[in-house]
Order: sequence, then structure tokens, then C-alpha cells
Amino acid sequence: MRKVLLGKTGMEVSVVGFGGIPIQRVNQEEATKIIVEAKNRGINFIDTAQGYTVSEQYIGNALKEAGRENFYIATKSMSYDYESMKTAIEKSLKTMQLNYIDLFQVHNVSKQEMLDTVLSENGALKALVEAKENAGNRTR
Repeated sequence: MRKVLLGKTGMEVSVVGFGGIPIQRVNQEEATKIIVEAKNRGINFIDTAQGYTVSEQYIGNALKEAGRENFYIATKSMSYDYESMKTAIEKSLKTMQLNYIDLFQVHNVSKQEMLDTVLSENGALKALVEAKENAGNRTR
């Protein structure tokens, strides 16, 4: 499958990614089969979110069989302030049983007040930047 660079991240991702919303409608066994098949078809980008019920859990478990090294993992949280984002990052790492997450996004910033909070001195961006700086021991 053709791959492209994802912005300025340096990540070379498949032009087709795997979205984690629908996986919550199947059981763990089926989820694992789906993730393995995605790998077999050349998909190397998985996007999920904490809000997608069991999606992070299923994906994390499936990666044990499919191989973490075969994927870039993106997730997101609706945490807008520093403390809640720090907690959200750790929660996603634990739920997916990962040492690192390749792309962590702030989910559904739909109002100016939300953006102001994210970008404030004690906003989510601060926690994300810290996580990135501390990821040296966690990265590929």
C-alpha cells in the first residue's frame, strides 16, 4: 500500500488508515482479527480515542498479536487542561499497554473557550509537550 509523510511528523503512513470507532461493535477476538488483517493489507496507521468505549483496550490487546512495531498509533482525549491531559495520556498508555503513543490529539475543540484553555499556561498543550519531551525513553 502506498505511504505518505504525515505532515512534518516524519511518520510515513499508509494512505488508508484504520479508524477505531467501529471496532467497539465487535468482541476482542474479532478486533484482533481485524487489526491483523489491516497489517496484512499494508495499513500502518491506527486512530482511536478514549471516548470510543473499548476501542483503546481492544486495539492494545490486538497489537500483542499484530505487533506494535507495525503501526503508528494515534489517539485523542477531550481533556483541555494540563492535569486532565496528563492523566489522559497515562490512561491511554495503560489501556493500550504501550510505552509510547505516536500522535496524541486534543479531541473536539469546538469552541474558542476550549482552545483558549488548551493553549493556556496550564492547558493540555503543556502536558502534551512535556509528554513529547519525556518520550525519549519510550520511542521507537
